[in-house]
Amino acid sequence: MLNQKSHSAPSYKMLSISSPGSGGLNIQDLDYQLKDNQSPHMLNMMMKNGSFGKRFGQKTFKTFDNTIINIGKFMNKLILHVGSELIEYDPANDSSVTIGTVGSLKGIFINFNRILYYMNDKYYQYDGTDFKKVECYAPDICINRKPDGSYSDLIEDYNRLGTAFKNTFHGDGSSTVYVLTDKNLDERTPIVEVDGVELSSGFSVDYVNGKVTFNSAPSKGTNNVVITAYKTEQEYIDSIMNSKYWAAYGGQNNSRLFLAGAGKAIYYYSDVFDATYFPEMNYATLGNGEEDITGFGNQYDVLVVFKPSEIYAVAYYFQADADGIQQAYFSSGIISSSIGCDVPESISFVDNKLIWASTQQGVCLLVQTVIKDERNVQVISRNINGGSRRSGLLQEKDLGKAIAINYDGKYCLCINGNAYLWDYQLSPYTTDTKTPDLNARNLSWFLWNNIYLNGYMILDRQLYYCHGQDLNIFTDDYDDFGQSINAYYQTPLFDFDNPDMLKTIKRMYITVRGDTPSRTKMKYITEENPNGEEELEDIQIFTKLWNEFSWHTFGWQLVTYAKTFSRKCSIKKVQLFGIMFSNNEVDKNMSFSNLELMYLLAKVVK
Repeated sequence: MLNQKSHSAPSYKMLSISSPGSGGLNIQDLDYQLKDNQSPHMLNMMMKNGSFGKRFGQKTFKTFDNTIINIGKFMNKLILHVGSELIEYDPANDSSVTIGTVGSLKGIFINFNRILYYMNDKYYQYDGTDFKKVECYAPDICINRKPDGSYSDLIEDYNRLGTAFKNTFHGDGSSTVYVLTDKNLDERTPIVEVDGVELSSGFSVDYVNGKVTFNSAPSKGTNNVVITAYKTEQEYIDSIMNSKYWAAYGGQNNSRLFLAGAGKAIYYYSDVFDATYFPEMNYATLGNGEEDITGFGNQYDVLVVFKPSEIYAVAYYFQADADGIQQAYFSSGIISSSIGCDVPESISFVDNKLIWASTQQGVCLLVQTVIKDERNVQVISRNINGGSRRSGLLQEKDLGKAIAINYDGKYCLCINGNAYLWDYQLSPYTTDTKTPDLNARNLSWFLWNNIYLNGYMILDRQLYYCHGQDLNIFTDDYDDFGQSINAYYQTPLFDFDNPDMLKTIKRMYITVRGDTPSRTKMKYITEENPNGEEELEDIQIFTKLWNEFSWHTFGWQLVTYAKTFSRKCSIKKVQLFGIMFSNNEVDKNMSFSNLELMYLLAKVVK
């Protein structure tokens, strides 16, 4: 009788990766140390419509005749600084109206108290109907003033923003010389009112000594002589007009306009609901004044003020004065003395937390504003910061000029055509000061390219961003302005939880979307061939015309729902194994939701 040996079937195992790529890009850790859903090499990918695939496409929505310098919005319209003009643009019906001329210097849009202000080298306002230069408030410096100036009751401070001020006198019926509260006046004829009547003559002005002399004495009366004079304090005006950053803050209604960025780490704040009046004493200096303020952020009931290497909190409170009247005050305290913000246009309120960028640390998040604690600030971009081994965010040229977009659950920091995107709906930050690095490691960051902008605005849930003369939008298409989007995603290098074993990879199963036209190129990655060693047959999905089919290409399908494809691998005796997926075709998606690898443990590594 023939004696036959029995052979047992190979014991194949399965590695299943749900939502491959959803963990985002991680260039900080080694390729084989990543989470299964992260990637060491990824470009132009995102979680979209419930699956992982190619990012949004781009198209031009509107082209203007001149360069778009700045973008804002007011009363459900876009306000564009184009060339030397401000244009009100309604995307809903593609209509535009020129509302005023402002020159070519880029300024800041300020929405405050139902009025839109634009501040560059001039100060303009727009209420939806009228556009004009701001008429600065003329404060009542004093009342009950005697003609000789020996007594008066001070009421308001001088206005840093303007030149006009008022003095109100008691006429005594005999004095002809009325002494004002200031000297060296502008040689501009004052407005003089006596008993409610404005005089056009009958007086002279000593501008050097600040005196008005009447030809005949005004009548005796109570506060019956009002003189509005003018004095330019250019340093005061510059402290406001040279500001680069603004915030509304104060009380439940954010009643004050805060401005900063004009130098010396000073912030200034307006009178209540009045953006035309910045009282002389409404200011504060943060720190030693060596570093200027770089931006504001509102978090809960605190105004957060940033400097390049420090962060402060400004609080609003009431306190009774000597007369028992409740007065509003602002106090400040330091939050962080080691990490600040030197990327002013990166500040955004995300998922109930302030985040911003630093050219030294990357993207940061503010945990709390109550006390000084270095753990208050946590770096959340460690996965994409980069370093000597691989370039990333912190190696970007002129990172301080980056602009952040906060839209549709995503924070996107744009610089040099690259966009570093955190999907905070997909991967919310869990605050745990004991393990901040681990918290950051779990965040899903993605890298896009060919994203250029110098400003953006969200209107009716649509994102509009400007570049050159174009106003652009993202679309659900798979092309950038008619050109292909180069997208790719590489899995980690899997060791299959057996780093000391060689493996044979038998088969791959990949589940792809079936409702979009797509084409996916694939190749193997191993420890000996990090650039790929063997090309697999493309996977194609068609949902449009029959003549689009490539009949010679293996694996074409016409499906509506998700479709799982199988590919034979036959990769033998490797320690590490991964797959590179890519697509660089116009109007073609690349999207998948599940990946499985069939493998066999071969032998121990010698």
